[in-house]
Amino acid sequence: MVLDQFTPLGLAELAVTALTSLVGLYIGYQAYRGLRRHDSPPMRYLSAGLILLFGVTYVIAFTGNALFRLGTVPLWYQGYFRLAVRVIQLAGVGCIAYSLYLTRSDGVVAG
Repeated sequence: MVLDQFTPLGLAELAVTALTSLVGLYIGYQAYRGLRRHDSPPMRYLSAGLILLFGVTYVIAFTGNALFRLGTVPLWYQGYFRLAVRVIQLAGVGCIAYSLYLTRSDGVVAG
């Protein structure tokens, strides 16, 4: 069985990572709903940033963690994988920062 390869600590880490991924997807979904309700350029970038930062990166991290632990992907790919996740996080934070800049430059007060 696949789960036999995990220690109790490894299973706990897997469960927390899976839960974090689900919460990240929920945040991304709520951002998308906000975009559909208030279709404006700042909201578009805010939604994209939240989806990248909380949805995409956590799902990729969860999937990668499982693939590395199961031995499906060789460990020497781990550095490249980590870099890809960090680039996606940077893109998400950049989108959020840009949305705040757009909000400020439009004269609309955020919050």
